[in-house]
Amino acid sequence: MPRIAVKETYEDARVIIKEGNHGDGTYVILSGAVDVTRSVEGKKVLLARLEKGDIFGELSYIDREPRTATVTAVGNVQIGLLDKNMLDTEINKMSEEFRGVITTLVKKIKELNMRYVEMTIENIKLKSK
Repeated sequence: MPRIAVKETYEDARVIIKEGNHGDGTYVILSGAVDVTRSVEGKKVLLARLEKGDIFGELSYIDREPRTATVTAVGNVQIGLLDKNMLDTEINKMSEEFRGVITTLVKKIKELNMRYVEMTIENIKLKSK
Protein backbone atom coordinates (compact mmCIF):
# COMPACT_ATOMS: atom_id res chain seq x y z
CA MET A 1 0.00 0.00 0.00
CA PRO A 2 1.43 3.41 -0.95
CA ARG A 3 2.18 5.94 1.78
CA ILE A 4 -0.95 8.02 2.41
CA ALA A 5 -0.80 11.59 3.71
CA VAL A 6 -4.54 12.29 4.10
CA LYS A 7 -7.73 10.22 3.89
CA GLU A 8 -10.90 11.80 2.49
CA THR A 9 -14.47 10.56 2.14
CA TYR A 10 -16.80 11.58 -0.70
CA GLU A 11 -20.52 10.95 -1.06
CA ASP A 12 -22.18 9.71 -4.24
CA ALA A 13 -21.88 12.03 -7.26
CA ARG A 14 -19.39 14.36 -5.56
CA VAL A 15 -16.60 15.58 -7.84
CA ILE A 16 -13.12 14.75 -6.54
CA ILE A 17 -11.08 16.11 -9.46
CA LYS A 18 -12.43 18.48 -12.12
CA GLU A 19 -11.25 18.41 -15.71
CA GLY A 20 -9.20 21.48 -16.61
CA ASN A 21 -8.19 22.32 -13.03
CA HIS A 22 -4.57 22.35 -11.97
CA GLY A 23 -3.46 20.00 -9.27
CA ASP A 24 -0.73 17.55 -8.50
CA GLY A 25 -2.50 15.33 -5.99
CA THR A 26 -2.29 11.62 -6.68
CA TYR A 27 -4.92 9.43 -5.06
CA VAL A 28 -5.56 5.78 -4.23
CA ILE A 29 -9.08 4.41 -3.76
CA LEU A 30 -9.37 2.87 -0.30
CA SER A 31 -13.03 1.83 -0.67
CA GLY A 32 -15.82 2.35 -3.17
CA ALA A 33 -15.52 3.39 -6.79
CA VAL A 34 -15.14 6.47 -9.00
CA ASP A 35 -16.01 7.31 -12.58
CA VAL A 36 -13.42 9.02 -14.75
CA THR A 37 -15.09 11.16 -17.44
CA ARG A 38 -14.25 13.77 -20.06
CA SER A 39 -16.47 16.39 -21.54
CA VAL A 40 -16.40 16.84 -25.30
CA GLU A 41 -18.88 18.93 -27.27
CA GLY A 42 -21.09 19.11 -24.20
CA LYS A 43 -21.22 15.33 -23.83
CA LYS A 44 -19.82 13.40 -20.88
CA VAL A 45 -17.80 10.36 -21.93
CA LEU A 46 -16.94 7.61 -19.44
CA LEU A 47 -13.26 6.71 -19.70
CA ALA A 48 -13.09 4.29 -16.80
CA ARG A 49 -14.62 3.11 -13.56
CA LEU A 50 -11.93 2.69 -10.93
CA GLU A 51 -12.24 0.68 -7.73
CA LYS A 52 -10.40 -0.15 -4.52
CA GLY A 53 -6.63 -0.09 -5.01
CA ASP A 54 -6.72 1.93 -8.22
CA ILE A 55 -4.73 5.17 -8.47
CA PHE A 56 -5.80 8.36 -10.23
CA GLY A 57 -4.41 11.87 -10.68
CA GLU A 58 -0.98 10.55 -11.58
CA LEU A 59 -0.86 12.04 -15.08
CA SER A 60 -1.11 15.63 -13.87
CA TYR A 61 1.34 14.90 -11.08
CA ILE A 62 3.92 13.76 -13.62
CA ASP A 63 3.46 16.34 -16.37
CA ARG A 64 2.21 19.27 -14.22
CA GLU A 65 -0.50 20.02 -16.80
CA PRO A 66 -4.20 20.65 -16.06
CA ARG A 67 -6.38 17.65 -15.23
CA THR A 68 -7.57 15.85 -18.34
CA ALA A 69 -10.64 14.26 -16.76
CA THR A 70 -13.23 14.63 -14.04
CA VAL A 71 -13.30 12.02 -11.28
CA THR A 72 -16.63 11.55 -9.50
CA ALA A 73 -17.60 9.36 -6.55
CA VAL A 74 -19.89 6.41 -7.30
CA GLY A 75 -21.65 5.79 -4.01
CA ASN A 76 -19.62 6.54 -0.91
CA VAL A 77 -15.90 6.40 -1.55
CA GLN A 78 -12.84 6.82 0.62
CA ILE A 79 -9.62 7.93 -1.01
CA GLY A 80 -6.12 8.49 0.22
CA LEU A 81 -3.96 11.36 -0.97
CA LEU A 82 -0.53 9.90 -1.63
CA ASP A 83 2.32 11.52 0.24
CA LYS A 84 3.68 14.15 -2.19
CA ASN A 85 7.11 14.24 -0.51
CA MET A 86 7.47 10.49 -1.01
CA LEU A 87 6.42 10.77 -4.68
CA ASP A 88 8.79 13.69 -5.26
CA THR A 89 11.65 11.74 -3.68
CA GLU A 90 10.98 8.74 -5.93
CA ILE A 91 10.67 10.89 -9.08
CA ASN A 92 13.89 12.71 -8.23
CA LYS A 93 15.75 9.38 -7.99
CA MET A 94 15.11 8.80 -11.68
CA SER A 95 17.65 9.78 -14.28
CA GLU A 96 16.71 12.68 -16.53
CA GLU A 97 16.53 10.24 -19.44
CA PHE A 98 14.09 7.92 -17.66
CA ARG A 99 11.97 10.87 -16.51
CA GLY A 100 11.78 11.81 -20.21
CA VAL A 101 10.50 8.32 -21.02
CA ILE A 102 7.82 8.59 -18.29
CA THR A 103 6.76 12.04 -19.49
CA THR A 104 6.49 10.73 -23.06
CA LEU A 105 4.31 7.84 -21.86
CA VAL A 106 2.02 10.28 -20.04
CA LYS A 107 1.69 12.36 -23.21
CA LYS A 108 0.82 9.26 -25.25
CA ILE A 109 -1.76 8.11 -22.68
CA LYS A 110 -3.41 11.53 -22.80
CA GLU A 111 -3.47 11.45 -26.61
CA LEU A 112 -5.00 7.96 -26.63
CA ASN A 113 -7.62 9.03 -24.09
CA MET A 114 -8.57 11.96 -26.31
CA ARG A 115 -8.81 9.73 -29.39
CA TYR A 116 -11.03 7.32 -27.46
CA VAL A 117 -13.29 10.19 -26.38
CA GLU A 118 -13.52 11.53 -29.95
CA MET A 119 -14.37 8.07 -31.30
CA THR A 120 -17.01 7.58 -28.61
CA ILE A 121 -18.61 10.94 -29.44
CA GLU A 122 -18.59 10.06 -33.15
CA ASN A 123 -20.20 6.70 -32.36
CA ILE A 124 -22.93 8.46 -30.34
CA LYS A 125 -23.59 10.82 -33.26
CA LEU A 126 -23.83 7.93 -35.72
CA LYS A 127 -26.26 6.02 -33.51
CA SER A 128 -28.51 9.03 -33.11
CA LYS A 129 -28.97 9.46 -36.90
